[in-house]
Amino acid sequence: MAAAVSLALALWANEAALAQTAPAATPNSAEAVKAGDKAEAAAPKATVTSLESVLIIGTRRSQQSSIERKKNAATATDSIVAEDVGAFPDRNVGEAISRIAGVALDRGDFGEGVNVSIRGNGPELTRVELDGQSVRSGAGTDLLGGGDGRGAEFRELSSDLIKSVDVVKGSTAKMVEGSLGGGIIIETRTGLDFDKPYYSLRAAATQGDLNKKTTPNYNLVLADKFLNNRLGVLLNLNDSRYRSEAHQLTNGGSNNQQGLLRQMDFDNSPEKTFSFKPGTLSTTDPTVNAPLLASPLTAGGTFNAATPMELLTKSAAAQSKADCFSAFPNLTSAQTGAINGSSARTLAINQRNNEQLTCLNQWNDYIPALIRSYVRSQDDKRTGGDIRLDFKVNDQLSVYGKYSSNRRDVADIVGNFSVGGAPSINGAGLFVDSASGVRSVAPGLAWPYYVNPNTYSYRAGATLATGAVSNIKPGYTVDDSHHVTSYTTTDGFYNTDMIFSRVKTDSHYLQGGGEYKDGRVNVKAMIGTNDSSAFRYDRRASLGYQYGEGSFNIQPDGSWTFALPPGSANNQLNYDKYAVLSPQLASAAVPVSATNTVAVPAYTAAQKPLLTPTTNLQVIRLYKSDNSEKTGKLDFTLDMREQSNFFQNIQTGLNFRDTRGSYWGLGGATVRDPQGSFGTPSYVPGIYLPSVNTRSSVVGCQNTAGSLGVGGQPCAYGYNPSTNPATPQNGQTVLTQAQYLDLVKQALSVAPAGQFYAGAKNRAPGLIDGWSQIDIDKLFSMAGIPLNLDCVVSCKASDGQIYDQPVTRFQERAYATYLMTDFETDRVPFTDWHLPFGMELAGNIGVRIVQTEVAGTGQLTFQTIRKTAAFDPANPGAAAGQVSSFYRQNTALKGSNTDVMPSLNLALWVVPDKVVTRYNIGKTIARPPVSKLLPSGTCIYSEIVEQGVGDTDGSEADQRCTGTMGNPDLKPQTNVNQNLSVEWFANRDTMLSAAVFRQHGLVGAPTLVAPRTNTKVFQGSNAVDPVTGKPLADMEFAFNQWDNQQPSTRRGIEVGMKTAFTFLPWLLRYTGFDANYTRVRSTQGVPTLDLISGEVLPVINEPKYSYNASLWYDDGGFSARIATQVVAPRYYAFSPNTTTNIGINNYPSVGTVGWRLPYNPGAPIFGSRTRFVDAKLSYRFKNGLEIFADVRNLTGERTQSDTGGYQDYSNGIPSLYLDAYNGRRYMVGMTLRSPR
Repeated sequence: MAAAVSLALALWANEAALAQTAPAATPNSAEAVKAGDKAEAAAPKATVTSLESVLIIGTRRSQQSSIERKKNAATATDSIVAEDVGAFPDRNVGEAISRIAGVALDRGDFGEGVNVSIRGNGPELTRVELDGQSVRSGAGTDLLGGGDGRGAEFRELSSDLIKSVDVVKGSTAKMVEGSLGGGIIIETRTGLDFDKPYYSLRAAATQGDLNKKTTPNYNLVLADKFLNNRLGVLLNLNDSRYRSEAHQLTNGGSNNQQGLLRQMDFDNSPEKTFSFKPGTLSTTDPTVNAPLLASPLTAGGTFNAATPMELLTKSAAAQSKADCFSAFPNLTSAQTGAINGSSARTLAINQRNNEQLTCLNQWNDYIPALIRSYVRSQDDKRTGGDIRLDFKVNDQLSVYGKYSSNRRDVADIVGNFSVGGAPSINGAGLFVDSASGVRSVAPGLAWPYYVNPNTYSYRAGATLATGAVSNIKPGYTVDDSHHVTSYTTTDGFYNTDMIFSRVKTDSHYLQGGGEYKDGRVNVKAMIGTNDSSAFRYDRRASLGYQYGEGSFNIQPDGSWTFALPPGSANNQLNYDKYAVLSPQLASAAVPVSATNTVAVPAYTAAQKPLLTPTTNLQVIRLYKSDNSEKTGKLDFTLDMREQSNFFQNIQTGLNFRDTRGSYWGLGGATVRDPQGSFGTPSYVPGIYLPSVNTRSSVVGCQNTAGSLGVGGQPCAYGYNPSTNPATPQNGQTVLTQAQYLDLVKQALSVAPAGQFYAGAKNRAPGLIDGWSQIDIDKLFSMAGIPLNLDCVVSCKASDGQIYDQPVTRFQERAYATYLMTDFETDRVPFTDWHLPFGMELAGNIGVRIVQTEVAGTGQLTFQTIRKTAAFDPANPGAAAGQVSSFYRQNTALKGSNTDVMPSLNLALWVVPDKVVTRYNIGKTIARPPVSKLLPSGTCIYSEIVEQGVGDTDGSEADQRCTGTMGNPDLKPQTNVNQNLSVEWFANRDTMLSAAVFRQHGLVGAPTLVAPRTNTKVFQGSNAVDPVTGKPLADMEFAFNQWDNQQPSTRRGIEVGMKTAFTFLPWLLRYTGFDANYTRVRSTQGVPTLDLISGEVLPVINEPKYSYNASLWYDDGGFSARIATQVVAPRYYAFSPNTTTNIGINNYPSVGTVGWRLPYNPGAPIFGSRTRFVDAKLSYRFKNGLEIFADVRNLTGERTQSDTGGYQDYSNGIPSLYLDAYNGRRYMVGMTLRSPR
């Protein structure tokens, strides 16, 4: 940076000479300064000597315009300007924005910019506006609802018409709320921006180097003026296709969020692998000091199990496994005999087992959860268009209308190949226990299994067993930090899995408005509506066979290699092994019932046919959304310069927004439960609404003499629909063995596009080269499995009537007004005293008030539990003693709040037009995620609870609701932001800036799970319990609900520069350099702690630092640019995050989930440091033709998620969840524009 300052000094010293040789043209109306809030008075203008004007074009012109916008901005702002149509620095808007200080880009799975965070605030906390309207993303930020109804997705936006993008890091009263740390304002060109008829045609081809698939990219822009240049018409059409591929290695288990497991003690070391830290327990959760189980005693009172605090404290104190059994001894016969009821006694024994296992888990060693290789591919077709009409009615009034549409059709494939590697511990049928509780391998198994004598195993209703049976062969190795580094499994599977997703999104924007100028009065008005929709469904299938023994070894980069035993002939395409026939076990009779319409007799094993392995074909996920926003703005400005030497104007305005959304999932519901007893005259069958969730299968079958004999079960060839009236969408296709084998051969036929991880830096030598993937369309077609995609919104139920599927809806209305004024002076305010040294002061002050009303509708399930004649008070949990009924209804929740957001901006021009010190302070808010506003879950009314002991407040005992309830009264996340900067505009081409900022939280993130009691969930509803007739509105429930966390405070620094080396000789005068650096740190009200080390973890998704640098050359013909962005590691979540796994069990603590026994805590999930380099070359001919080439990820960067240094291997090998490589992407093409 010192070198940059020296360069700037030289540039400033030479400014007079430069101005005489190559001054920039005054920006025309298409480049007028407008940074969210237009503030021409923000930078007092020095007297300018009239000089000869020389046209500046290309990169330098764009940079001058962006510097000018920053200079004249009403608050802290950074800008990017396109010097010509279709000349935005990057094809992707997000990638261009990421070159700005404080902006971190998420490049998604395929290396293309998806969304951004600003100063540590994620996309859901960043409002993106396009010509005054919010940008809506029908499928969210990840094509599956990501961003929670708030985030914007940049891949849907065409950059060709963009004139400027402002990243506003401060705030003014005029800005629309919704950004916590910075907002993004995108302005496109108008029909009156062009002085003469204009055309631009771009034709390009793009290719990723992993799949070598070349696809087209087109854009057409036409513009002209009519009616004596009063009517401007602008048309933009674009069409593109991206066929992308990404390769991944995963060790992290389900969704790469589980990481290493600790389920067995491999090394039998007396040293603990980890030790519990009681100080990491939540300090606000009252359950930390409450017994985890209270067992009723026959004599009265309860026998209490340990509290979480006691459990962790005693476990941490244990220095040996024997100490664990001393701290938590087996329950004696006297203790269990005193407990009332057999089920309560069993629960008490099980609880003690889990207490012991919690303590013993401290000696278990690390081993991978699952090892898989992934190839992800995507075929993304994008089309869009804009038409805009601008009409100048007269010198005072101009009006405009605009319509735009964007569509995407995406075929997304997630294919993985697994060779096993997951430990199988104490699987069903693998072990037997002796009378004394010693565990051994069960006899007669198809594959060898082994006993680990160092591990204790859970047994329901009995003391722990000594030993554990697993598929891990002796001879494994363990390092000094208790990580297994090599091992062999005995029962491995080859498994090829495929998820095929079809995603369609559609968004439309309609906008109209105008501007009136007459003397001192300026009025702007805009009304607009946008709507976006998305539809996605995912099909899944897998094919595999069991091969037996395979060995795994850790590599220096954290990946694992796989090897078969010498001489093994196993491989993925050994088709015959997929269709091996096997005998079946005997089966019991299945009578006709409420859930089975066809009786099935009992069969012996000899009466059954032989079957191949079953292949499941499923629709596992469906997402449909319809979103819209209607908005209106009215801005009024009154010029006060003639009336005041200080105040420049008075500004006020109104803003209205009505945002709505509807979301459907897989659907399916029980409209009405069966009434009465099946088989009796009074029985009334249930009414079942089918789900789109298809869980069908295909299997090969061969008859035997027994199956074809009298009373046998012959192969039922063809498609056999489900006999359960609640799941009519499911079924099974039965084929001959030969047909099944042919199906496998034809389905497992998609050859790899190239070598796995081809071209990646430091590619591990032991990686697989590739594998064949499943043609899922062919597989579903050959299997004859029907889809049920016409049942998403409504569907025919089992009674033949049409019912609506469950739906989640929300509506948010915002009414806002503001009042602000700009001021400017060269004197001490309200005096005649001149500011010293010729300094000048400018700025603005104002306040914005917004009232927000939220209404959400979600489906709640109401369950009634009634006693039966067989109810036993001593055993209240027995199934025979109770019967349940279910009732489902859409439930509405409402809330409202008012926010007052004052703001102040000061710009002190220490050297007029050259050096400015800016200060901003303002209150900012970001509305909560949509999903956390809506009701969901199951509320249970239990007659057993009602007749039990009352609450401590004297009321009846609360009933309960499962899950976490939405909360429409969630407060918006709220900050008071301050920004202090020094900016030096050495000349038109050079700018240096340094800023410090502070984001002081007033209201925290809406991610706290808060317990509620004595709450009437259904208050205001007329619904009644359909069984008892009791009004639901009168019932009190206890449940968990989303609430706001304690706020955090973030501090940071930013430095940046832009310069053009016009003072250098020869070709160097056409070069330039841009760079910036950002560093942040946060203090949290209640921080998340790593549960094993006890260390404070960072704020989610906040990189500690990031920096950008780019070097460019532009001589008016040839231009080149190379840019790099580096982003520090980011903390994402704590395992197992959104997944569940028996091996990772956290305890009540801040920022974690998965609280269950036996405790065995997870690890942090970090995204690794990234460094991306992009480059672009072009040549512009004088006739308007430009040829160009660019490359994204020039250096072949890989991305990873790991534990951030926690729980690493002893020799520094990282503990990986995921390693991903999306290769490089190239584009070449030409643009033909109207000649200048």
